[in-house]
Amino acid sequence: MNQNQRNGVTSRGQRDLTIDMRGVCGELAVCKKYNAYPDFVIGPHYSGYDLSINDVKIDVKTTKYNPGYLQAKLKKNVKDCDAFILVHDASPVFTLLGWAKSEELLSESNIKDTGYGPNYNMDSTSLRSIEHFQTYVDRRNKFDSIYEALK
Repeated sequence: MNQNQRNGVTSRGQRDLTIDMRGVCGELAVCKKYNAYPDFVIGPHYSGYDLSINDVKIDVKTTKYNPGYLQAKLKKNVKDCDAFILVHDASPVFTLLGWAKSEELLSESNIKDTGYGPNYNMDSTSLRSIEHFQTYVDRRNKFDSIYEALK
């Protein structure tokens, strides 16, 4: 039994090193774009997000398909992360396709079955422009600062 199974992490889909490498490379692409530090924890963990930029929790999803879909499992909770970023893998080039707030992706209207059971799905053309992500991070931090000052 592998470590993921012992910790209750299961997957119905294909599991090989290629998928994990694609995910790590997508996370590194986002880190490079936003000058952030990746999470190098090895092994299963469930923090609900892959990295944090100025206290904004981000779940990075990487796909080899373009156009691709931003997808999340139905067990994902809006409070697990603040935003999702979709990255396209055309190794060695990784392109950030767009992003969505958690409450946008994790909506009942986005539940679809694309052949692997129902999941939350958004087409890449429905995502927010990646150019506006830094503005979201900056505004979110400004709001949090004001909120803390009012406490």
